[in-house]
Amino acid sequence: MRTVLLGFEPRPRQHLYIHSSIQVLHTVAWTTPIEDAWKLNFAACAPNELRHGGAGYVLREHHGIFKAARAEPLSTDFSLLEAKLVALELGLHEAIVQGIDYLEVEGHSAHAIELAFNENAPLTPSIEFIVNKCRKLLQAFRLVKFHPVAECANRAAIKVAEMATNEAETQYWTMEPPAEVATILVEDMIGYWEVAYY
Repeated sequence: MRTVLLGFEPRPRQHLYIHSSIQVLHTVAWTTPIEDAWKLNFAACAPNELRHGGAGYVLREHHGIFKAARAEPLSTDFSLLEAKLVALELGLHEAIVQGIDYLEVEGHSAHAIELAFNENAPLTPSIEFIVNKCRKLLQAFRLVKFHPVAECANRAAIKVAEMATNEAETQYWTMEPPAEVATILVEDMIGYWEVAYY
């Protein structure tokens, strides 16, 4: 297995339009992975006094077609970093089950990504087990490219992780995502608008 860190490129395409006192930002979040690769987005939500934690991932094929997603509720014992690593581990496992050889991994946690691919990264006891699981899973792929992204390019995985915080049991989808995630997946491809007054 060969691992490559891409950095923050390619970025979502964003265009700012200004009319009168309104700014409108149009964002197309989807960036096509390398040829024949699938894309895994992962995210997590930390627990708080009102909810348990959650981990989530979304797996799409080269052209952006949805393949799988999972919302995993986590106990309040998990830190946010631990939850992100759990989301990554679950997503890598799913990609292996789907028979993927080439994978591009995106998340808005550069730290979690670095821990997974950098064998020399220092590990605390609380994350050592899950990081080693991720590293072992990475060996199953011919090529993995890691791509830290901004939250605007990771909205589908963030939504799945948020959904996990409201669930008592794991939710898993294949071929057809839940409606609220499907909307984000479409917006990732065609773009979405955000209005800001100035």
